Amino acid sequence: MISTAKADALIAEAYAAQNRTHPTERLPLAQAVGRILDVDVVADRDQPPFHRVAMDGIALALPGDSAPLPARVRLDGRLWPGISTPEGPARPAPGNAIEVMTGAALPEPWNTVIPVEDLTEDREDNGDYRTIRSGTRIVPGMNIHVRASDYRQGDPLFSRGTVITPPHIHVLASVGWDPVPVVAMPRIALVSTGDELVPVRETPLPHQIRMSNLPAIEACLAAARLPVGSTTHLPDDPDALHAGLRAALAAHDVVITSGGVSKGSRDFLPATLEALGCVRVFHGVAHKPGKPLWFGVAETGALVFALPGNPVSSLVCFVRYVSPLLRCWGRPYDGAGPFTLPLAGDTTAHPSFTLFLPASRARRPDGSPTIGPRKSAGSGNFAGLVPSDGFVEIPAGAGTLSAGTPVPFFPWTL
Repeated sequence: MISTAKADALIAEAYAAQNRTHPTERLPLAQAVGRILDVDVVADRDQPPFHRVAMDGIALALPGDSAPLPARVRLDGRLWPGISTPEGPARPAPGNAIEVMTGAALPEPWNTVIPVEDLTEDREDNGDYRTIRSGTRIVPGMNIHVRASDYRQGDPLFSRGTVITPPHIHVLASVGWDPVPVVAMPRIALVSTGDELVPVRETPLPHQIRMSNLPAIEACLAAARLPVGSTTHLPDDPDALHAGLRAALAAHDVVITSGGVSKGSRDFLPATLEALGCVRVFHGVAHKPGKPLWFGVAETGALVFALPGNPVSSLVCFVRYVSPLLRCWGRPYDGAGPFTLPLAGDTTAHPSFTLFLPASRARRPDGSPTIGPRKSAGSGNFAGLVPSDGFVEIPAGAGTLSAGTPVPFFPWTL
């Protein structure tokens, strides 16, 4: 069996070796957060495209020198967002001002904005005046978002491969990218195996159980906004497995199976996959639970993760190995990249196997986060996972890890 680090490296290597060109899809801008940008984006105009008023107040046309300003100014007109010229005279009278609002396009020669917080309204003398608060600091250019100060037309903004976040949406909208080209999601097939399994809505016979691995993995994919192309349940029969897996491999980029990968006399999955032309990359990883994990590459280029059938093993292996790769689809991938949290108490490692222990997050008295693992109740006891937030990875041969030691933490959902 190989180590977890070796499994990570082999998965990353197989993913990179496919050298596939990912298809592109175009999404409405509001749906693109979390997706991978599939185009280089450049600015189609200056941003802002005009001298933008940054605060409500009044605008003055100040000379370049430090000539004193009157404490009281008359308003000659008004300027609000969405109009090209002020309501009023085209040129300001000496010492006079115009009322302005945030977002307006400020034309020359007005070049300074004094916010309303520094003004007092005065309507005496049959006019509209504003008194400037004593001590207000006034310099040319203040409270103006200068044209092209964010970026200029033709500037590169984002490169292909960027993960889109809400701030990216602002910029993409400003340069007209709607819909936005993104890397298409992988086509994912889920295959559950086992004669003892029946669908969730059926009443099982005394010797049967309802399938839970497939719904749990499908729920994880849904939480990550990864659509499932097909779901299939296959019996422990070589011919049925051959036909079902052949169809899944032909039509999908990633095939995730559950069950039939151990060393039992009816564990037909590894041999069936290899008979279908899949190249085995590894079979067996030195961790508990989930030792029988199988990973390979189909002739079509599809990546195949054959997870153990025990529910805890299946879910842990999916979260540990499959989910990180799928979330990185369309970008370089170099491993799982977990969170790290300090242990809440002393934890003893296994001498030969990496341990995946269910764990719950907590807070120290000072408010800092910590993680508290507990002993696994077995790879078949999925109910024992319920009061946990995820699992920690305790490396093989590490002896006793003292409280406060940082360890990798994999949450069930991100």
